[in-house]
Amino acid sequence: MPKKTGLATATKPPVDPEKWVTDTTTPNISAGPIARMTVELPLEMHRELKGKCGREGLKIKKVIIALVQDYLEGKIKITEVDLH
Repeated sequence: MPKKTGLATATKPPVDPEKWVTDTTTPNISAGPIARMTVELPLEMHRELKGKCGREGLKIKKVIIALVQDYLEGKIKITEVDLH
């Protein structure tokens, strides 16, 4: 008979994917409609971003939203030279 640890009963409830992607708890976002976007990143850049966000306890989605918001508000300037 296998040893029972009690861990098998400690499962998390399933996450509703629609609720997960439409999370509106991000600051500076209106409660209006949400658009989804797919962005292709070099694999190493994605790994670094995911790791850094994980270490800092941040969601990638919220970091990207903050960066886009800063760009739109003119806090970040990007020129064609920057897009190498």
